[in-house]
Amino acid sequence: MSTGTVGNCDVIVLCGGLGTRLQPVVHDRPKPMADVHGKPFLSFLLDHWVRHGARRFIFSTGYMGDMIEAWVRAEGGSYQASFVRDPHPLGTGGALAQAFGVARSQRVFVVNGDSFCDVDPVRLLRFHLMKRAQGTLVLASPDDRTDAGDVVLGHDDRVLSMVEKPGRGPRGYFNAGVYVFERSVEKLFPAAQAWSLEREFIPRLVLESLYGFVTASPLFDIGTPERLAAFTDRMDACRTLQTP
Repeated sequence: MSTGTVGNCDVIVLCGGLGTRLQPVVHDRPKPMADVHGKPFLSFLLDHWVRHGARRFIFSTGYMGDMIEAWVRAEGGSYQASFVRDPHPLGTGGALAQAFGVARSQRVFVVNGDSFCDVDPVRLLRFHLMKRAQGTLVLASPDDRTDAGDVVLGHDDRVLSMVEKPGRGPRGYFNAGVYVFERSVEKLFPAAQAWSLEREFIPRLVLESLYGFVTASPLFDIGTPERLAAFTDRMDACRTLQTP
């Protein structure tokens, strides 16, 4: 089977976080189901990927995962959906390893279910293939947040380092939470059941073949009430512009 198109790649959506900081405004649902103009945040994320050709999604769920699964099944979108559920908190890495177990494609996209970056998956995949990378991560221009991964690039777009949530202003780019991985990276997964994609796996991949795809699109995450409100405002502005 050809694997050079977005439609032939599985898209793993990491949806298992507890959303502790967001609970003051979203206490009855997981973060990806946060309401944005009457639709769950996850709906905007999936619409974007389907619009660019994605056809197979693997939802890695945990906290209140039954709500995500029920919504996806009821939505009946123009895509195939599979689900893996964390039996207990596994971290982003442990959740990824579980999802890899049911993926069918030679390479996979991985996206955080609580953030949105308007990157073109077709261009991203083309870049990944051109670089013959084992992994590619999308990089956004920094702003004043201090809890996003700080990534430094070399002149050839190769990632030199990434520090997850450094607690200070960034030196390089932000990790936008969108990746392309070859299935062969499984050999670099830690042996532990629970581990962090960002802290334990990415540093190993930096030593192998990890590239950064820089986008001019802003990064939105909904990890706090203020950031959820900012994304809602952005979507409201987009709807206003589309109104004749």
